[in-house]
Amino acid sequence: MLRNTFVIWALHFCVSVPLLFASPPTSPEERLAAIGEPTTLEVEPETFALSGPRANRQVLVTGHYADGTTRDLTQLSEWKSQSPDVVAVTPSGLATGYSDGKTTIDVRVGNLSASIPVTIADVGQPHPISFRREFMALLSSAGCSDIRCHGAPSGKNEFRLSLWGLDPKLDFRQLTHDALGRRTNSINPDNSLILQKALTRVPHAGGQRFTADSSFAKLMTTWQAEGLRDDAGKPPLKSLTVSPARRVLQAPANWQQISVRAEFADGRSEDVTRLTTFFSSDIALADVDRTGYVEFKSQGEVAILCRYMDQMSSVRLMYIEKPAADYQWPDPAENNYVDKHTFAKLRMLNIAPSELCSDEHFVRRVYLDVCGVLPSPEETNSFVGSTEPDKRQQLIDTLLQRPEYVDFWTKKWMDVLRSSRDAIQLQGAQSYQAWLHKQIAADASFADVARTLLTSQGKSFTDAPANFFCVAPTPKEITDPAYLQKDLTEATAQLFLGVRLQCAKCHDHPYERWKQDDYLALAAHFTQVKQSRVGKAGPAGRPDRREIEITLDNKAPEIKDDKGAEVAPRLPLHQSPELADGQDRRELLADWLTQKDNPFFAKAMVNRIWFHLHGRGIVEPVDDFRDSNPSVNDELLEALAAEFIANGYRLKPLIRTIVNSRTYQLSAIPTATNASDGRYFSHMQSRTLSAEVLLDAVCSVTEVPEVFEITKDYISGLPDGTLKLPVGTRAVQLPVNDFTTLINTMGKYVRYESHPFLRTFGQPGRTQTCECDREQTFGRKQALELIIGQETSDRLTEKGNCLSGLLTQKLTDAEILDNLYVRALSRRPSESTAESLLQYVASTEDKRQAWEDILWTILNSQEFLYQH
Repeated sequence: MLRNTFVIWALHFCVSVPLLFASPPTSPEERLAAIGEPTTLEVEPETFALSGPRANRQVLVTGHYADGTTRDLTQLSEWKSQSPDVVAVTPSGLATGYSDGKTTIDVRVGNLSASIPVTIADVGQPHPISFRREFMALLSSAGCSDIRCHGAPSGKNEFRLSLWGLDPKLDFRQLTHDALGRRTNSINPDNSLILQKALTRVPHAGGQRFTADSSFAKLMTTWQAEGLRDDAGKPPLKSLTVSPARRVLQAPANWQQISVRAEFADGRSEDVTRLTTFFSSDIALADVDRTGYVEFKSQGEVAILCRYMDQMSSVRLMYIEKPAADYQWPDPAENNYVDKHTFAKLRMLNIAPSELCSDEHFVRRVYLDVCGVLPSPEETNSFVGSTEPDKRQQLIDTLLQRPEYVDFWTKKWMDVLRSSRDAIQLQGAQSYQAWLHKQIAADASFADVARTLLTSQGKSFTDAPANFFCVAPTPKEITDPAYLQKDLTEATAQLFLGVRLQCAKCHDHPYERWKQDDYLALAAHFTQVKQSRVGKAGPAGRPDRREIEITLDNKAPEIKDDKGAEVAPRLPLHQSPELADGQDRRELLADWLTQKDNPFFAKAMVNRIWFHLHGRGIVEPVDDFRDSNPSVNDELLEALAAEFIANGYRLKPLIRTIVNSRTYQLSAIPTATNASDGRYFSHMQSRTLSAEVLLDAVCSVTEVPEVFEITKDYISGLPDGTLKLPVGTRAVQLPVNDFTTLINTMGKYVRYESHPFLRTFGQPGRTQTCECDREQTFGRKQALELIIGQETSDRLTEKGNCLSGLLTQKLTDAEILDNLYVRALSRRPSESTAESLLQYVASTEDKRQAWEDILWTILNSQEFLYQH
């Protein structure tokens, strides 16, 4: 869950001094090339005033060009203060006041120039350094309060700070009183341990954090000399404003200077660029130094996260490299708005989409993606042989009406709804599956589905939607009385908001908008939920497998924060609502969630559907919407969400639109310009078939069905037999993923296990509300399962399999080979392949064995194992 965030933390921390970037060119020729020929200059701000002895302002200079592009020219400008004793300006555009007065700063870029009127005031007035606004921000920007340093839960080398300065009260105590105050020194600040460590004048595992002549060093010594004072009463931070908020950079301009301003509750506004902590969402594409200077390494799009005090804002930047000299946009046809937005992004990035996939590839792809089954040879041949111009649209409409569509998409939702035997028993899982199957078959509004789940009550075996509240795992030792409410909070946020709130369970999220108060306020909607077991309990010390009942307890205790204060229910990004006595708080949550203007629900749903049809989301991971993980196509995501809402939150119209798009129907064969693209949907990404679909495909091709037996439910002792599912039941139709058993008869202990083949190929355990619970990889163990595993080898030798039928018919060897290829790969073999394989059959005495070898080869081919 936190992998991407920790990578950002770790790599930022590893740099002990300001990041080294390629400096702006110094030779006149290189500077002229970098500047180009701007037609106008834009200076931000056009005028400004500085107040106080440490006030400064980051000025930005932007060049506008005849072709409509813009370019950051801040560090390529010539800066001159008309009164250097009043205000000084650095080559990077940072202006600092030195004495009261008025003057101008002149900016020149080539033949263009601008003047900025400046007013400086109160430079000589007492203005003590703010512990909370300046000193804590210094520690954050320098990396001292990083998770990998003293901001770790246990600190580092017996010195602990709060993560990113989120608890200034704790930090002040640690700095001034811990270890007898040895880290700070108000009498001789230059000799303080905190400064000596930061400058590496004494050994410091974190390396040098800044230099002795830096503003950070001056700020650190001055605060100590002023008496180690806290300023808890200062007005809080109200908002952060980052410039530019969004920008597209065109080669050769792969850089951008950022400025940050803070507005406080008392109306005071200050430039805090040099006190802001910056992070890049993708350091492989672009990095940012402590001054807010961003430099791209390759083409792509990133979010630059800007944290100051307890708030964070972000900048979206895209860098586009020059295309190859022979590049031309192919101007592909657009089937619908999906293509309009996808191709607009690709055209901007100079990435040409692949050609349309062939009919053979399309028929296999759409059958697998919409219904989870392979087309039969007859269905493939009929589609490929058709000359109807709209045959793809007709096939899509037909597939959306098939029962396999309902089975397949029911399974997808059962996975993330955590429908497992350990949680709700087989009977509960069957009830849950049947209810959801009915909703999908009716193409019910998913807003209504979410509302029903969130407001349900009843028993797990008979009141199916109540299982949403029953699947939470019960800890062996309950140390947190609110464990159920917190589990429901995380599951609800991830399922219906596309947000992973787990970080905010213990502390404010260091990189996102979510705070611990937001987490607890959402959890407070579930405080009335009471989970109890029905019937006589089994033996002590064994898992409790009785039926679960969900009721509401209006007298249940409230959620409490770390300080013991009760937390009132509050919707994300809203104020606490007025609650009537006995009101079901879950209804408030459901009402807000399913409003048309909800900023999360529709986007989270359409992104999940897109993920299932393309192998990756517009936001990826699919259930991890955050500022530091921007979508790759905002316009596409917005348009899909708008259509989803307009069509009553129904799945079929959304799926129909996506699979009818040219984007979905693009070939998986890359072109010269899109071979390295794995984000913007310029071609279909090949991906392994899911475990259930693969097993069903093997059964379909060989015509040997799998026979499933599910151990019956039990409360104590041993299970009473098994439930044999009808022959022909497919893996995607299974009500649970853990249906076989390991039995210790002496201890009368049963452990549920999944099907060996399905487990090997990554079937999820349904313990997480996350698509990541499914392992979608193909490695050594999967290869061995196919090469020597019983599921495949037994089907090849089965006397009643497809080979038996084909060999008893009066078919030529070429016709048999064609049939095997079409049933497995939806295409005929190439001439060279056919010649080689037919020669092998002709040269082998045992024809049956030869055909088994060929079918084994097909089933082990990447083309069969992958969706493409």
